[in-house]
Amino acid sequence: MKKIRSLLSSELIRPTIYRSVTRCAIALVLLLLWDRYINKAGMLAVWDGCFVVAMTFLGLAWMAYLRLDGVRVRYMTEEERKEQRERKKKRKRITGDIMDYADEHIVPFDELGEEEQMLCTLLSNLLSGVVYLVPALVSLAR
Repeated sequence: MKKIRSLLSSELIRPTIYRSVTRCAIALVLLLLWDRYINKAGMLAVWDGCFVVAMTFLGLAWMAYLRLDGVRVRYMTEEERKEQRERKKKRKRITGDIMDYADEHIVPFDELGEEEQMLCTLLSNLLSGVVYLVPALVSLAR
């Protein structure tokens, strides 16, 4: 827990919200497609679908927490990882300037450190899971 608190900063708010909104939108599209075309048993999309999506996001958050805690799957050697990181860092992107926000420094997700990226992923999965868990619990209480 001390590690998470030491990594929290205001720079993580924007990437976390962007990732959460994207994940929630993709999950909503998949949920609506499931309800429209695959759901023949008459299950409720709000109750069953949102609960499954919420548990999926919370499971992904648990995996991100374990990875932040130091659990790694060794599928590559350390040299291969270093080469992969260097290739990612060498990419240059063409970006335009926005004059209204010239004084504000925006840190994209790619420029965050590895631990900050993992924390951002953890927080976005938790936020997305809570967004889908609330309607499932409300419909369960009805």
